Amino acid sequence: MEDIAGMLGMNAGALKGAKMDEKAMAHIEAIILSMTPRERDNPNILGNSRKKRIAAGSGTSVMEVNRLLKQYDTMLQLFKQMNGPGGKKMKRLAKRGGFPGLGGMGGFPGM
Repeated sequence: MEDIAGMLGMNAGALKGAKMDEKAMAHIEAIILSMTPRERDNPNILGNSRKKRIAAGSGTSVMEVNRLLKQYDTMLQLFKQMNGPGGKKMKRLAKRGGFPGLGGMGGFPGM
């Protein structure tokens, strides 16, 4: 989370006291890790059968996969609108689509 905050131009120290739902984060991680690198790079290719496979592989439901994809789309829209520090870098990443930095497992340090 500190890396994301840094990319957004926020002070990473501001997240020190933030409480995160570890169970929700584990579900998100499982969903992303159940995707192929190609699907992480381009979530637009996810059709119903791929979403079912991802849900089965992550132990979640298709609804949760759809919710994560919707949240990701919303986040991309916010990044595209940003003009502050880090906004230009995030806009470049957003133009590419996909889950930047998660082609392998680089987005999850220690995994």
